[in-house]
Parts: sequence; structure tokens; C-alpha cells
Amino acid sequence: MTKKLTVVLSQGRGKPSSRQALERDLARALDDWPNIDVATLPHLYDLAPDGPGMQHLRSLSGDLIVLSWLYPRAAFWVLDANGVKGRMGRTSFFPEEELETAPEEVVQLRSASPHRTIWCLDLREHDQLEPMLEEIERLAAESAGEPVVVLAQHGAPAAERPRFAESTRYRWYPVIDYSRCGNCLECLNFCLFGVFGRDESEQIFVEQPDACRDGCPACSRVCPSHAIMFPQHNNPAIAGDPEASADAFHLDVVQLLGMASAAELAVAERDRALAEKAKAEKSATKKPARNDDLDQLVDELDGMDL
Repeated sequence: MTKKLTVVLSQGRGKPSSRQALERDLARALDDWPNIDVATLPHLYDLAPDGPGMQHLRSLSGDLIVLSWLYPRAAFWVLDANGVKGRMGRTSFFPEEELETAPEEVVQLRSASPHRTIWCLDLREHDQLEPMLEEIERLAAESAGEPVVVLAQHGAPAAERPRFAESTRYRWYPVIDYSRCGNCLECLNFCLFGVFGRDESEQIFVEQPDACRDGCPACSRVCPSHAIMFPQHNNPAIAGDPEASADAFHLDVVQLLGMASAAELAVAERDRALAEKAKAEKSATKKPARNDDLDQLVDELDGMDL
């Protein structure tokens, strides 16, 4: 039996009205496609690894079309980091040169489903519904090997669509693109927060994602392969933009204001994060200020012969 295609609709952060409208219209349109499944999730990057959303995605075995407010590279490797494995599929919105394949030994170690295709579409690419639906229809036909069945009119959903309204928080952690990673361990040696580790095969991986300090992308800057992404960073190259040049990793406001090199900028970002961590730890362990009048009264009572 052919494994059914699933379209994953990952909602945006913050819920601006334009994003909500596009998500709503996509969900309504896809309800007319009875030969696909649709799963609506909170923002992909913010999902907890063991939450119901990621658990559902890991339970699926067929091809996936993932619609998110992330660059396709970032979305694909976020899924990989959370155990949702497959090979990256080409879309009309994704440059051919970005279909880089991880080394075979890495595929064997890290991909539980190398024969499953995952197509990732960036919802920011279009503010109109039709181009996105046309591409989804094309990919669904490619997955099934036959045209997609679309109902003539809107009606009741073709099936009960899973919707995961799990509670999430804004997360910040690095994501490794293993098609680029040379396993040089520069990130492991540079990071002082214990984020990275090595698995049983000595391959680098993000061992403690939530140990990363909010806003610190320093490991991405020192990576010689540009394999480390922070999907919510405001620098497109660090966030996973496939069209950003290598130089774009270093051209941001902080560097333009005086940093001489990417290494300097990375060290400055790491040192700032270290200082903030130390400040937070000191604040958490600091004893509350004592009330001098109360202390004096206690001392007087202690000295009385009662």
C-alpha cells in the first residue's frame, strides 16, 4: 500500500493578521484534497522535542510537504535534529544547488528513512495562495505518481485533520546542516555553554540545545563550512538563506560598527553571553537585602535575659 502524503502546516510566531489569513486559507483549501493528510502545528523551531507535535511527525513514514515561516534548509534540518528523517526534495522555490547530499556515512548514521522525501516550502515566498497551492499539487502528484484529487466544492473536511495546539515558548538553539558539516569540531571547541557533543560515531551534534544563550550565534560565525544555522536570526545567512553569500555571515550591524573580523565578532558575542549568564546566576543566588531595623530588633531581643 502506498504511504500517504502529509502536508505539515507550521504556524508563524506572533500571529500577524496577514500570516493568520494565509494559514487559514491554506488549511481551508487543503481540506478539499482527500488523498492527503494535513497536520497543523505551532512554529516548527519552537516545538519541544518530546511534545505531541514532534512525536506525531516522527510517527509518520510517508513523504512530507512542510510549510513553515523558515528558510527550507533551516526547516529541513530542524526536522532532522528532532528525529524526522528523510532526503530533501527539490521545489520550484528552492535553488537546485541547495540540494546538497550529506556524505553516505552520515546518511546511514543519521537518516532513519533515507527513501522518504521531505519538501520544505517557505511561506514567506508568496503572499498569494495560488502559487503555493500549485506547487503543493505538483509535489503531491510527484509523491503519489498520479494527479491529485481535489473536490469541486468546499464542504466538510475530507478527514479529521490533526491540530496540535501544544504550549510553546520562543526557543533559540543551533541547527546543523550535515550536508555541509565537515565535523571539524570548531563549534565544540569554541562554545563554552556545553551545547555541542559527539555521538558514538564521533559525529558532532547539538547535545544540549536549551543550554544555548539567547541571541548568541557565535558558533555559526566560526564554522568554516557555514553548516550551523539559527533559524530565527535576523542575518539571512545565519538563518539558512540558500542565496546568501559566505560574506553575509559577517556583514551585520555589530560588525559594521567596528568589529574587524568574523572571529572578533564571534568572541564578542560569546563573551556577552557569558557575562549575561554569570549575571543571571549571581542574581539567582544573591541573598535578599536585610532590613537593618529588623536586624537591630532581633539583636536586642537576643541580648535580653528573658
